[in-house]
Amino acid sequence: MSAVSFPRRWVFYVLLGVFACLMTASIVGCGGKEEVDPYIYASLRAVTRGDTLSQNFLFEIDAPQFDYVKGNVAIVRDGNLLEFLVGEDLEHGYSRLAGTLLGVRKTFSPAPTHLVIQRIKRNGVVEADSLDAPEYALPRLLRSGQVDLETPGAALPDIAWNKKSDIEPFLPAEEGDDFIKLQSAFDRFVYTARHDLPDSVRANPSPEDMAWYAVFDEATLEIVDLTVGGEYMMHMLLEKDLPLVGCFSMTSLVDSYRDRKEEYGELGHVVGTVRVFWFRYANQFVEGYLES
Repeated sequence: MSAVSFPRRWVFYVLLGVFACLMTASIVGCGGKEEVDPYIYASLRAVTRGDTLSQNFLFEIDAPQFDYVKGNVAIVRDGNLLEFLVGEDLEHGYSRLAGTLLGVRKTFSPAPTHLVIQRIKRNGVVEADSLDAPEYALPRLLRSGQVDLETPGAALPDIAWNKKSDIEPFLPAEEGDDFIKLQSAFDRFVYTARHDLPDSVRANPSPEDMAWYAVFDEATLEIVDLTVGGEYMMHMLLEKDLPLVGCFSMTSLVDSYRDRKEEYGELGHVVGTVRVFWFRYANQFVEGYLES
């Protein structure tokens, strides 16, 4: 016969049950359901390629190596594939993400498919959760079938401000005609205060006073009508000191010889405007102008 009386044995089992409940409370809770982390851990490649599934498109990934970051948008490059991550002020905070796990939502609109950061975890501890998606605009990547690679090439950088007859063939013959598309490459382009601003404004320009220019040896063209996403990628090319290679159309010419002759510092002679339909990066085609 056991030396433990029935009442004592009953108390012993009750205490044992309480202890077991406390030990598992963090996982299941006493009498409750198991708390499941909604974020499914996977590699960035598995998430973006659709190799791992999540009911709510929530994933946890290792903070990646960023190829380029500006504003709220970052690019992660996998060979010639570009992936986009979105988070509040990534430009100033991305360096602090090294070594963390990012809880992200895979998002399909606006295109291209991208990941929005919603949680940051470091060493198993959640530092930030339920992060709101910031305002952002993404570059539009075009499929090869959406661009005409047979568009003829032309040496736009060879135009000269004092040879109007060399520039006119790149413009529509008659008003109302379609713009002439051509492929070319610009080795030098800049983002600076507009050439036609007063010196007092140029000294302290606002964002609305800035413009893009393609600068050649004997002439300069103002780049106009860029999409927001196209501008983002142009900034990236500029920072990486890469050429602008793509499809262009001249949209206007400064008709007056006297006006073309005027020089604007490092910009030189501004002779007209040009539109960028698409340009290349990492074997991808980036939309520069949204055609109606």
